[in-house]
Amino acid sequence: MAPSWKTDMWFVSPFNFAEEVRREFKTPKTLIVHDVTMRDGEGQAGVIFTKNEKLRIARALERLGVDRVEVGIPSISMDDRDVLRALNAAKIKVKLVSWCRLNKVDVDVAADLDSWGVTIELPTSKQAAEKLYGGSLEGFLEKAVEVGEHAKSRGLHVTFLCVDSSRSDLETLERVIKTVEGVADSIALSDTYGVLLPQAAFHLFRKLSEISSKPLEAHCHNDFGLAAANSLAAIAGGAQAVHVSVNGIGERAGNAPLAEVVLGAKLLLGVDVNLKLEELRNVSKVVEEASGVKVAPNKPVVGDNIFSVESAQAGLWYAKAKESGDYTLAFPFRWDLVGFPGVKTALSKKSGPVNVILKMQELNLPVDESKLPNILLMVAETSIRKKAALTDEEFLEILEALGVKVPPTESYVQG
Repeated sequence: MAPSWKTDMWFVSPFNFAEEVRREFKTPKTLIVHDVTMRDGEGQAGVIFTKNEKLRIARALERLGVDRVEVGIPSISMDDRDVLRALNAAKIKVKLVSWCRLNKVDVDVAADLDSWGVTIELPTSKQAAEKLYGGSLEGFLEKAVEVGEHAKSRGLHVTFLCVDSSRSDLETLERVIKTVEGVADSIALSDTYGVLLPQAAFHLFRKLSEISSKPLEAHCHNDFGLAAANSLAAIAGGAQAVHVSVNGIGERAGNAPLAEVVLGAKLLLGVDVNLKLEELRNVSKVVEEASGVKVAPNKPVVGDNIFSVESAQAGLWYAKAKESGDYTLAFPFRWDLVGFPGVKTALSKKSGPVNVILKMQELNLPVDESKLPNILLMVAETSIRKKAALTDEEFLEILEALGVKVPPTESYVQG
């Protein structure tokens, strides 16, 4: 069945599926999701995962259904070695990947711990090779073939992570691909400093996918807030896998956020992601707790407030959607698609009569429309005084102050 911009679960733009837009797309039929939360995500300043936290994160990712999990750097971290052993012992249904430096020792550690695969870093710009890694690009390419052959001899799936790809040039990247594709199962192009435009990401992957005999993967950072957009552009350009982290955590401004990328791939690009999308919210909460990094309430896909209705206009649209039964009139996708329990009505100075009615219905309270003007006035005054929306308890206090009969707390159920 052809991908659709409108279903009972989502309503996106038909322009995304116009022939003129998609004419040069090279999207895969099914996207491979390679999660880097426990390695690159842990690179965020101030974030340290314990062994037990990594096990919980891995289990949450397993429930979501990601294809691969980059467990960490076992050649450096004893904790990561323990995590790998524990996950293998538990027979987790996710392919476990170890991150390796460009040497055989790191590869052997990964193989001895029964990693399914390795991600091997490889500098692929002149400045990265010479000034950051202290060698020549030619020397690193020669070593990459040697290390890649060794990794294949150990039975590992080999992905080369091409560091600083986006600040290199096409001629160099073509040389890198042609050099390592004989010993690689896939090649990840890294926008290491998050400096691509989406149009440039599409162009880069479109051009290089034409010359590579191995699948290309996108590894995008978020320094300009474009990691999700660049990942989607890379998929459109021919990337068959994306590297993502839960909540977008990672070094500096972070990595491409898992939820935004996979939902965008499915709904905006029409690519199958083979994930239980209803687990996205749960995975986000698990990583939020383990990392200590609070998710912004308006964070796309997983933020606490994205299904909160507070303004008069939003309340009116939601009421009309609720009446029609088509909730995509008020939201781009339904709450249950990504694991939210429902829509929450909030009340403040921005709210109108419809919002109050929605809140009273949510609390299973009778609606007396003659009281609405006074209720709205007190709601506005209270929200201005506290500089925030009202809690349900504060709203009930207003109703009682105005003589509205409110049943005992236990007799209503909050929606």
